[in-house]
Amino acid sequence: MESDDIVIASHPESVIQEGADVTQGISPTELRNAMRHWVTGVTVITTSHEGNPVGMVSNSFTSVSLEPPLVSWCVDLRSTSYDAWSKTDNFAVHVLDHEQKNLVASFAQRGGEKFEGITWHSGVHQSPILDDATFSLECEVWSRLTAGDHLILIGRVIASTQPEVFIPLTNHALYS
Repeated sequence: MESDDIVIASHPESVIQEGADVTQGISPTELRNAMRHWVTGVTVITTSHEGNPVGMVSNSFTSVSLEPPLVSWCVDLRSTSYDAWSKTDNFAVHVLDHEQKNLVASFAQRGGEKFEGITWHSGVHQSPILDDATFSLECEVWSRLTAGDHLILIGRVIASTQPEVFIPLTNHALYS
């Protein structure tokens, strides 16, 4: 390998050769298939929209900053609940234990009553707080930006429940 070669992984076939066309990128399907092998946590994100509770499953949740305390997550612009997320000024993030797949099933469904059979209470800014979540973070929307086909919401954490030791629910080639 010459010093001008760029290595993007340790596999020889991943070396970008001089003159290679790297502007094309990969297809959405290729990216989705690749990302299925990246382990992420599974969360349920909730808010209140026009007086109704709204919730969805997200594996894009991550911390952004400690000072100020910021977290982020992404929602697809084509999501049926996009309108609620684009207008809300607050949301709650619920981190789940590995035994809480039932919550994922409730909130992953399209349409229907996602909160049916779920016990919850209103948080500081009226976002639904799931009583059975391992821990929750209540957030005020700090910033929004569109990136490709998703809206990125950055929230300033204003309240939280403190988690006990638990095994987190993760996504690794489970959902597509």
